[in-house]
Amino acid sequence: MNNNNNAVVQSTKNQLVELFMDINKLDTKAKTKEKSTPQQKLAARRAIEQHFEKKRLQHDLDDYWFDG
Repeated sequence: MNNNNNAVVQSTKNQLVELFMDINKLDTKAKTKEKSTPQQKLAARRAIEQHFEKKRLQHDLDDYWFDG
């Protein structure tokens, strides 16, 4: 009876280790896909800069028209 329990426990351990390894592989692949290339980061940063520049210029124009 004890050998049967040990076999079940060992089988369960093996399944858990395999499951953990599979999840770890999937997690690593997901992290690799999430990384942006330097070109993507530069394009995103430039878009943000353009947005704020447009916003600032719009504000400056509004101030100019209302002050005049």
